[in-house]
Amino acid sequence: MLTSTYGPQSTYLSRKGRQLRGVLGVFLAIAVAAACGSDGQEKKASGPKAKPVVRFGVPVPLNDWETLDRGNSTYSSLVYEGLVALASDGATIQPGLAREWKETDREVTFTLEEGVVFHDGTPFDATAVVKNLERMRADSPRWKGIMSTVTGFEAVDGNHVRIKLKGSAPSLLPNLARSQGYIISPVALDAGTWAKSPSGTGPYTYDQARSVSGSKVVGKVFDRYRDPEKIGTGGIEIHFINDPDSLLNALSAGQLDIAYSTASYSKRVERNGLGLATYPSSLFHLQMYDTKGVLSDKRIRQAICLAMNPQEYADAQYAGYSKVWMQRMREGQQGYNPDVKGYPHDLVKAKQLMSEAGDPKVSFVLPTYDIQRPTSELFRAQMAAIGVDVKLEMMTWGQFYTVYNNGKYPAAILSDFGDASAYDYYLYKFSTGAGNPKKVAYPALDKVVERALAAPDREAADTAWAEMTKIVNDEALDCGYFEQPYFWAFNKQKVENVNSTATVPAAIRYAELVAKG
Repeated sequence: MLTSTYGPQSTYLSRKGRQLRGVLGVFLAIAVAAACGSDGQEKKASGPKAKPVVRFGVPVPLNDWETLDRGNSTYSSLVYEGLVALASDGATIQPGLAREWKETDREVTFTLEEGVVFHDGTPFDATAVVKNLERMRADSPRWKGIMSTVTGFEAVDGNHVRIKLKGSAPSLLPNLARSQGYIISPVALDAGTWAKSPSGTGPYTYDQARSVSGSKVVGKVFDRYRDPEKIGTGGIEIHFINDPDSLLNALSAGQLDIAYSTASYSKRVERNGLGLATYPSSLFHLQMYDTKGVLSDKRIRQAICLAMNPQEYADAQYAGYSKVWMQRMREGQQGYNPDVKGYPHDLVKAKQLMSEAGDPKVSFVLPTYDIQRPTSELFRAQMAAIGVDVKLEMMTWGQFYTVYNNGKYPAAILSDFGDASAYDYYLYKFSTGAGNPKKVAYPALDKVVERALAAPDREAADTAWAEMTKIVNDEALDCGYFEQPYFWAFNKQKVENVNSTATVPAAIRYAELVAKG
């Protein structure tokens, strides 16, 4: 399951004592970190006036620089790049280290950027790309599934790479555009040093000497970056501060320039004269597991979907910053179906469907966790309105994450990344993935997916994937979609272009960030 880097977004309540201790602790930590030097980059910067270093505050520490099956894009996107990348909409695939590509159902051929070097000075070329692709398939169970139709990788020449296929690979490019598809120096891979001393091709390099383990990560401008004019800062500092109160206090006091925040702090951010950038990361929805048991009647599933009011969840949990979706795929993604209208809240119609089903006594246990309580309580009340008895089993986030899909529960409300491809979604939710813990067979979906994979061209494949979305909707196998937003509060006098990629939690588009002053 693709889960958010920070886990569920909390609603934190301030206490003056904790707030004072937190801000003093943060100032001390930043002061100690600053003793290691934060002005070196400005002194090295070229031009009449050096660009300032931008200081981030985030609530997650750096464990290592591994890219496979990790949720560390806050850090890894600072130093690494992939063959392709996601545009800010989280759906459009755009050039990265590959300036163009050609895709058929038998191969994908990439034309690479020329004159690119890794941070350790190793030339970026087709051989380096092949080595990375081979590592992905060999070392990551997830990539093994994504590359199930890949038969081989070929360095055609120095600037061209060919991925050979035995069939369609619809999720290959979308996943190569994510952080798990970043390209690492082959020298670092051979030496086994990349997880501690990263060497990518990104605009910033890891400055280990000026970083402080468990506290501060420093990225200095890469002086051999292929597009130096695009770098808008004199360097990046990322400070680990595990408390939203302390993060906002440090930002307000000028100790930070950008800080992770939450919906509950939006008013304080505004009062303090700070900017707030928000973007959708993951997507919550009601995942129905037991569609052959307690949720076997389609009319009951449809009634549940209609009785749900995701806008209420979004408002209660995220203070109006979340949007409701009517289908799993966003517009622009393969699988999006403009004819699917979803299940807008309609209690009258929901009750009618329950009546048509014979007003059965439906009861089930919903696993949930402390921070999700507002959504869970609303869901329970909405189900009670149509005669469905939902018992909440409250637990911590850590407990929830280990049991929600163990086969015990008929449904769960949780999130996954909104940029997962239609094929990823099918494999996870309706095939043999973790999102189908009761191993329910969905032959109608299997058939349409087989047709999509065997499609002779992109248009035919798009039609088939859109049909999959329609079946999921008509059968009410999934519904109640609403965004989990993420927030960056920032000093408007110090930075601009504070942009992130929709559906990619915790990652700033560092190459677009501009320091002011």
